[in-house]
Amino acid sequence: MGLKRGPSRFWAMLHRLGLAHAQMPFWRVVVEARLNRKTRRWPARADEAVTAVFVWARSIEEAEGLAALALEPEGLDTITADAKKAPPAAAPKAEPCAMARAELRYMPRNDDDTRADPPRRRGAKA
Repeated sequence: MGLKRGPSRFWAMLHRLGLAHAQMPFWRVVVEARLNRKTRRWPARADEAVTAVFVWARSIEEAEGLAALALEPEGLDTITADAKKAPPAAAPKAEPCAMARAELRYMPRNDDDTRADPPRRRGAKA
């Protein structure tokens, strides 16, 4: 996904000046996603990635859902999504849609399993 900057930059300037208004809010959704290795080859040192998705949507739930759907074809399974209203960076759309995605930031693989229970000493009471 790429964000086209031609007319959208002009529209964003009009919005900042208060001369143009969008039908629905523009959202910046930060998504934490697990890398799906069945659909695509990912770096071996990473298990998860974080990215921002820019969305036109009517509600926060709709924005988070559209962001998750936009990342599915790329081989990313959404773990969490957090949306926040942002000033528009793209021309408004009549229908809710995901406009662009920021660069992926990989989270390093955690070799020691911190989620599992620590090993118990012999003779220790539970």
